[in-house]
Amino acid sequence: MEEKPRRNISEEEIEKLTASFSTFNQVTQELRSAYQELEDRFGDLNRKMEETNINLKESLVEKEKVSRYLTNILESLTSGVLAIDLGGKVTLFNRKAEEILGHRAEMAIGKLYGEVMGKGADEKLTLPFVLECYERSRSESESCAKGEKEIQSQTGKNIPVSFSTSLLKDQEGEILGAVEIFFDLTRSKQMEEEMLRMKTLATLGEMAAVVAHEVKNPLGGIRGFADLLDRDLVDGDPRKRLVKKIIEGVEALDRIVLGLLDHTKPIRLNPKITNLVNFIEEAINFFEMDATRNKSNVRIKKSYSQNDLYCRVDPEQFRQVLLNLLHNSVQAMPHGGEIRIELNGEAGVLDSNKTEIKMLRLRISDTGTGMSQTAKEKLFTPFFTTKERGTGLGLATVKKIVEAHQGDIQVESKLGKGTMVQIRLPLSS
Repeated sequence: MEEKPRRNISEEEIEKLTASFSTFNQVTQELRSAYQELEDRFGDLNRKMEETNINLKESLVEKEKVSRYLTNILESLTSGVLAIDLGGKVTLFNRKAEEILGHRAEMAIGKLYGEVMGKGADEKLTLPFVLECYERSRSESESCAKGEKEIQSQTGKNIPVSFSTSLLKDQEGEILGAVEIFFDLTRSKQMEEEMLRMKTLATLGEMAAVVAHEVKNPLGGIRGFADLLDRDLVDGDPRKRLVKKIIEGVEALDRIVLGLLDHTKPIRLNPKITNLVNFIEEAINFFEMDATRNKSNVRIKKSYSQNDLYCRVDPEQFRQVLLNLLHNSVQAMPHGGEIRIELNGEAGVLDSNKTEIKMLRLRISDTGTGMSQTAKEKLFTPFFTTKERGTGLGLATVKKIVEAHQGDIQVESKLGKGTMVQIRLPLSS
């Protein structure tokens, strides 16, 4: 094969090639420098982004801590806290508000204030109220209302509360709605009523003791002369019947005076560790014999959580409590009915020294006529009675005996639907 002749490269072509190679090297060097600069800038940006991300994470963690801390404070408050928006809808509902009203937060949020707090309470924190506050001068106090009112729980129970409402604003001062803080006054009101009752009873007791002694002496004289007159009258004399009426009247007055004197005396207990199940069974047997003798159409149903429930009671005094309540139930059922007796243990409660005390709960319910709210409020007041021949001292004495045993007594009753009396006593091991 014939070899082709080689072509000689001219100097001009060599110069052009050298210039092109030099230009390529220069461009390559510039590109390398630009790449290096870009890489350095990217590294700086990446480091700054990492620092920013770290700062952001730290900020979010800190904000989360603050948010949790504020939430814990809100949930630990002993007062209910509720907030609404400008539309009057609930936006915040803390744990204590759940306890007081019986609503779950998730069920309350989004509802109108009046739906959550009950009818009659919504005039204090509704849209017109918030708008009224909005129209006020900014220089005025932001606390729009405070005082006491009644709200309504989910069960329909009226709850007295003290409250304070204020406008809710953002950082720019724009009004977002309103916030209300409220505290349950039920226990405080009960204690006020109890103190007033005790003060009234103390005054009444002092007066009653004097009056009873003053009345008892003339009664003794009347009874003595009536007995002499009765002895002088022959059988069959129509006046003898009138003398008997005088004697019966004196005996009734004497019973009232004796009851009054007993009520004013401090109760002296002789407590013993007693199995209350056996004790109640004995009292019921005695009561049923009396009920059978009087031909009352009453059924008794019993329910005990266990057969051994012990507490320290004075047997004589506490038997008086049981029989008094059972007789009251019978009298409330003139056409017969059912008495239900329940006895069980109850979760521990704390005394004034924060020591847990387990309680024993006794409930006596009947299907009788019940009582009005007015009668219920005066139930333990001495001399208040709805019975034709009652003295009004029975339940007042029952309460006194129960409290002497370090217990408490509560009554629930509705007119025409019966009555339930609950007694709680400290449980003994």
